[in-house]
Amino acid sequence: MLPRFLRHRWQDAAANPGAAAGQSPVRPSPTAETPGATPVPSLASATRDYARALEADTFDRLDSHEVTRLFLGMGPEVWAWQRARRLAGVSPWRASPAFIESGERENAFGQMLRDIPLWERAIATLAAERTRAARYGMPEPAPLIVPPAVTAAIEAQKVAARERALRLRGRGGGDGGGGGPELVPVEPGGGGPGPPRRT
Repeated sequence: MLPRFLRHRWQDAAANPGAAAGQSPVRPSPTAETPGATPVPSLASATRDYARALEADTFDRLDSHEVTRLFLGMGPEVWAWQRARRLAGVSPWRASPAFIESGERENAFGQMLRDIPLWERAIATLAAERTRAARYGMPEPAPLIVPPAVTAAIEAQKVAARERALRLRGRGGGDGGGGGPELVPVEPGGGGPGPPRRT
């Protein structure tokens, strides 16, 4: 199983995109039908603006309305993937304006499902940050809200790795190696996530 701090309700991302990005809390925004609602940009525009904010080192200073705008344009799955990429030290993904948006979303979803090592690095980085926060009495970082399909892919990969190791042991092939980094760190305090923090 993934650590408890990675298994929050998926709806939490939509309720508080700033927290899901490790940013400051964001008040629930009006729906697109409500007068004065936050305008929803295209996927290409949202990923472009997000990448520019990171490259200019201004993302952590964006106000809640701009963070919500970017979240609405990307959607929860791409938003979570962008946070994982940031934690793993990988440059943000940009959708191409030259292609149909639905195709770009499908492309992004396929990439995030295939790139399990990136998620594992992000998870390990976040676990280390939480350990440091607990050790030095700092506020703990926001949780990484992993899409359910990615969680299932990580678990399936770990099961397959264990099965390969068992088959190798049965043939006298040694310990069979591991199945990626251990994803069950001890959670400080045993409770829910603390105040969302920027990462």
